[in-house]
Amino acid sequence: MSVVAVSTLDWPAESPSALETATVHCAGECFFDYELRRLEHRNFRHGSSFFSDDDGDDEEEEVITNDDIDLLALSHAKLEKMSYYTVLGEIPMHSTPEQVKRAYHKACLKYHPDKTGRGEEDEVFLKVKAAFDTLSDVSKRKSYDSSIDFDDSIPKGNESPEKFYKVYGPVFERNLRFDARYDPEKLLMDATAKNNGKKNNKKNNKNKKEEKPVPKFGDDETPIKDVHEFYDYWIHFESWRDYTLKATKLTDNQDIDNVESRYEKRYIAKEIDRKAKSLKREEMARINTLVERAMAADPRIKREKAREKQEKQRAAKEKKDREEAAKKAAADEKERAEKEKAEREVRERAERQSMKAQRDKEKKQLRKARQLLRKLTLSAYTKGADNGGDKIWSDMEAMNDDVELLCTELSVLQIVELTDALGGTEALENPKVDALEQIKQKVEDTQDEKAQDTIEAKKKREEARKIAAEKAEKAKAARAMAPWSKEEVAALAK
Repeated sequence: MSVVAVSTLDWPAESPSALETATVHCAGECFFDYELRRLEHRNFRHGSSFFSDDDGDDEEEEVITNDDIDLLALSHAKLEKMSYYTVLGEIPMHSTPEQVKRAYHKACLKYHPDKTGRGEEDEVFLKVKAAFDTLSDVSKRKSYDSSIDFDDSIPKGNESPEKFYKVYGPVFERNLRFDARYDPEKLLMDATAKNNGKKNNKKNNKNKKEEKPVPKFGDDETPIKDVHEFYDYWIHFESWRDYTLKATKLTDNQDIDNVESRYEKRYIAKEIDRKAKSLKREEMARINTLVERAMAADPRIKREKAREKQEKQRAAKEKKDREEAAKKAAADEKERAEKEKAEREVRERAERQSMKAQRDKEKKQLRKARQLLRKLTLSAYTKGADNGGDKIWSDMEAMNDDVELLCTELSVLQIVELTDALGGTEALENPKVDALEQIKQKVEDTQDEKAQDTIEAKKKREEARKIAAEKAEKAKAARAMAPWSKEEVAALAK
């Protein structure tokens, strides 16, 4: 059989060193998880199936231990620095109590004094035993997990905006390890109940309130609503971190179980509890400081504050413009009203002056007309008496009374009409005597009209009194027919 070349590679004729080189960067979710665990000391429970909401009935995973570590070959210093999880074969931090027990049994097969021949006081076996005693007890394990493999440092708050997401994002992700919803005590109890196969487990899970997912830190494009939800979550952050173990190490007597006096044991327990609470307060203060620094440096919040400030300034400017426009409109309206008022006052004053002048003129004309009537009548009466004519008045006094009646009752035009009949102003020396009869007739007509007016006025007054009397009579009859009120009955009873 012969091999036939189908195609050839176009390799350069030069040496391989002449080829172009390229830099390959590691990427991908798995690589990032690895880097975060390696550099940020993220615990290996994060992202594991232990936190899944799957309620399936899958069998428990078999824990895989690292048999390459030989604790017998380690020095005392290295053995002391080794964590309990590593001592039991580098088991994961999220291991269940059953998995811890299996790892312990496996370690006993290797490090038990009957196998090693190193005696009951062998520090390796004591270390294995201490690891099992701690990790198999829920409270002790919670306190132990709170003190190992974690970086408590937080940013200083003077980072540049370009580095904000790179600096603060991993810190929040790291501190999420102590979220109360991931409390190991709670999770281990749930896992134990699941492994024990409780019949009502699924029913209990359905009755539980669904927890909202933890808000993401996001990036520069994250909506401001999500950013506020993220910080609101961390402002009300609840930590399960337990400082009992650390507080025990800070006390003078760490081995409280070996204290014989119950009073001393109680005192030591109180001291441990006091220091643990103090450390917990410091922890929450650290979280609060982290949140405050992040909020102060967050470019998204800065932009939102700037936008709100601009919005407030714009609203304030619009309000100010509206107020100024309203003030200007009010001032213009006031000025217009004052101007109209001034013009009206000027116009009314002019009208009053004109009316006053007209009245004065009419009064003057009436006064002159009356004087002329008196003079002409007197002159005509005297001329008629001298010529021996018929006397219209019995005497001059009766004539003056009639003339005064006419001056009082007649208008200017009516008086002028009488004066014209007597000859007017030019006839003062030679008035028309025949016009005296017209004047006398006018006197009689005026007296008749006055009398008629008096009679009509009297009739009107009598009719008005009659109508009022009828109304009073009807009202009296109505009151008499109406039933008595409670006040009237009470007054009658008294």
